[in-house]
Order: sequence, then structure tokens, then C-alpha cells
Amino acid sequence: MSGTTARRAAIAASVAAVALTSIAACGRSDAGESPGGDATGTVADTATGEIEIWAAAGNGDALRTLGEEFAAENPDVSITVTEIPWGEIITMNQTAVASGTGPDIVMTGADQTASVIAMGGLAPVPDGVMDVDALYPAAIASVTGETGLYSVPWYVETRFLFYRADIAAELGLDAPTTWAELEELSTAYATRPGGEFGFGLPRPIENPAQVIVPFTSQAGGAVADEDGWTFDTPEFVEALEFYQGFFERGESPLSETEATFENGGSPMFISGPWMVGIYEEMIASGAAPEGFTQESVGFVPMPAGSANNNSYIGGGNLGVFASSDNQESSWLFLSWLQEDAQQKRLFDLTGSFPARQESADYQPILDSPVMTVLKEQMPDTVETPSYPSWSQIAEQIGIYAERVAHGELSSQDAAKAIQAEADSVGFGW
Repeated sequence: MSGTTARRAAIAASVAAVALTSIAACGRSDAGESPGGDATGTVADTATGEIEIWAAAGNGDALRTLGEEFAAENPDVSITVTEIPWGEIITMNQTAVASGTGPDIVMTGADQTASVIAMGGLAPVPDGVMDVDALYPAAIASVTGETGLYSVPWYVETRFLFYRADIAAELGLDAPTTWAELEELSTAYATRPGGEFGFGLPRPIENPAQVIVPFTSQAGGAVADEDGWTFDTPEFVEALEFYQGFFERGESPLSETEATFENGGSPMFISGPWMVGIYEEMIASGAAPEGFTQESVGFVPMPAGSANNNSYIGGGNLGVFASSDNQESSWLFLSWLQEDAQQKRLFDLTGSFPARQESADYQPILDSPVMTVLKEQMPDTVETPSYPSWSQIAEQIGIYAERVAHGELSSQDAAKAIQAEADSVGFGW
């Protein structure tokens, strides 16, 4: 949901539990083939007036800097930016829609955008604002509503596998590239002398849906199609069984634990590139356990299931508020932010990965080992289901996955139960 900066702060605040990981943040993978749906707006040739922006926390400075650079090219425009906490984005948009007031541009997390679309908060994207073919498909899916596109992807992020490279080398094992190799390494970590766990999965810290959706895709399935939710499928059952196996073998903790990635107690987890910076700070400050160095930290793309090695896409989207009285200038600004130069500039300012695919060939990205892995993973991503009811469905996945992890319910029965819950809710449009 939230952007890289917000997640970095959240993880840093609970670094002792980091091995239990974090994953978040998108719609239908065929979305965006034709822009707009009901898009009837137009784009200004030159921006004028005031553009007010609500930026998600951690993104305000970048938008202010970029806004100043845009204003240098459009001297009759002024841009003001207000930061709001990630957790208040939905509530503030609800209030603004109800009152008919609000900013000109609003930022949402990739998994929040559908909710703001559903409440009528966003104007359709006019033709010519962005080239959907230039952007990552899963990012386009995150801005797609029932009838077209309603925001512009600004930056993207995804998750990959972190593993204790030093311990793996001691065991004579390489980084895993398949599910079978992931299971092999997890077992070796957990059963080595002094070992405790093998693979930290996102419970109880975060919702298991955030790994189960990618696992389903890796098995060749999806959790929704154009007709409805699709949980009662062999692929979803396979994903649940793969997930459950780590708990059944005692390789993933069933409750909170002091075992962490840093102390070697939980030597694998799924997360994003910001973790490298967190570990650098820990090591530099002396807070890391003895023997934990940068050479301890390995990171590779997600291991593949029978179909692919898809990961979970996230990121930040920018949309024009439906009640804005300066939509034409706002769309010009968002179109400008989509250009290659501004996408690279964003990376310079924040380290956020560009939503424009060609911009990922930027030399500073290619020179960074962790960003190179992120770039390799990005084409293989699956979006968060971009439907207003997804948060309700994800909560049910978490509830039933917990019972599966404890051996209280079979994966088949859990899939049927989740399907029934999802059918009763629908997509929520």
C-alpha cells in the first residue's frame, strides 16, 4: 500500500521482527488496453493557477522539488503540497468526496486506488496523459476502475527473496530459484546445528494474502477473473499447501519470536530493497549482532513455482480529484511526471523505482546490486486485486490461512470457505 519511505520507517521501527517480513501494494493484468473509458477531460498546453496536492507521507519533498521544476517551465502555475499519513488517505478522501471539496491531485497507494475510484473521488484519465504500453502492466492494473483509468502510476516497487548468504555458503547451498530449492534451503537452515527457523512468512506481522496471492500466480492461477473471485481452484489450493508446509515442518514460526534474520534464527524472508539500507545502518551503528555483515545479506528474485516467479507489485499512484477546478493543468503536471527525465529524477530524489519501464535502464539503477535485482523482478509481478472489496477478502484469506498454518483446516476446505465469503461480497464496485 504505502510507498517505499513509509515502509522503510515502519520496518525500522520493528527491526527485531523483520524476518517475519512485510509485503504490500494493484487490478486486472489485461487492464489499460484502451485508456480512459469515460475519459472526456482535456490536458492544458500550459499550466496555470494553483495545483494543490495531497501527498502520502514521505513523498512531499519530492513533489515539492518536482513541482518547482515544473513551475520553472510553466511560470503561471503554483504548486502546494500537503503530506497526509498513509493510514488516513481513505478517510480523508471519503470526507472530501462527501463535502465536494478536496485537492487537485491526490496520491494513493497501489492497493488503495480502487477504493478511492469506487467512492467517486477520481476523474477519468484523459487521452494523451500517459502511454500505457510504456508502463509496467501490473501498475496500469492498479489504476484501472470498472470503466477505465483513473490515476497515473508514479513509482512502483516489488518484493524479492532475502536470504543469509553466509549461512547458505556454510551449508554448501546456493540461492534458491524454484519452490523445491526454496524448501530445501529452508529445511537446511532450520535443521542445521543451532538452527531455529528457515523462512519467515508474514504472520502474525502482516496479512498472509500478501504472499499467498503471488504463490497462486506462481502456480499458474489467479484469485479473480472478469466474472468474479476465483479461490476454489487447484492453483489457490496449491499455494495454500506450499505456504502451510513451512509451518507444518516447523520452519516458520507460529507465534512471535526473537528469531531474526540478523541473528540467524530466521534466515529467509520476502521484502524490498529498502531492507539493504536498514541493514547498512544497523551494521554501521554497531546495532547488528556479531558476525552480521553486508556479506551476510543475499537477495535474489523470487523462486519460481510451476508457472512463473511472480512477485507482488506495489507503488504510488497520482490522480486528479473529481471536484478539482484546475483539472487541465493538473493533468499536464501528471503527464510531465511520466516523462523519462522526471522518472529518473524521482529515483535521484527518493530512490523510488520508476513506473516507466525504459527509465529502469538509468545507470544509477544498473550500478546498484539491489536495484538490479528489483529491475529483474519487476517484469514478473502480479497486481493486488484492484477491487474496492479486496481489503475484506484479504482479511478472510488471513483468517483461514491462519487455521491452515495451525493444521486446523485443510487447504481445500479453506479455499472453499474463502470462495464462499468472496462470492457474498463481490468486487464492491
